[in-house]
Amino acid sequence: MSTILLSIGSNTFAKTNIDKAKRMLTRLFPGIIFSQPILTEPDDEKYSYLFRNVLAKVETVMVPEEIIDKIKQTERAVGRTPKDKYLGKVVIDIDLIKYNDEILRPLDYQREYVQQLLSSFADTPPADVTPAKETSPAATPANEVPANEDLPAETPAAETPPTETI
Repeated sequence: MSTILLSIGSNTFAKTNIDKAKRMLTRLFPGIIFSQPILTEPDDEKYSYLFRNVLAKVETVMVPEEIIDKIKQTERAVGRTPKDKYLGKVVIDIDLIKYNDEILRPLDYQREYVQQLLSSFADTPPADVTPAKETSPAATPANEVPANEDLPAETPAAETPPTETI
């Protein structure tokens, strides 16, 4: 088994497109875990919108060429087209940045957000280990949704003092 690290990003309907990609990647790679999303500024003038980025980590028997083929199919299924980049749109971008100990995309791997999100995997158990009751909110197994994701904060009910009767 080989451990892989994927970088997933979008700047166009980002939450929807990343969620769709995550569902598809979960079917391809059972046991995959995803970091929490992070918003980043574009590093190129041709992109004018913020990027939503996520990392994914999983163990697989696939070789890098097979993984890259599967993630490119996933990108097309989510809606990526060759002309999008020229328009400054990134519907979805999925890159294999690490395969076992080999860093395949050193510039991507060194990005600040990648390094920041990598730390969220430090407390995450391997996919074949059943997590304890409390799991780290920083990295969530694919089949588990954090309780607070996309939900408004709960407002505690106002306490009314008891009334005295005479």
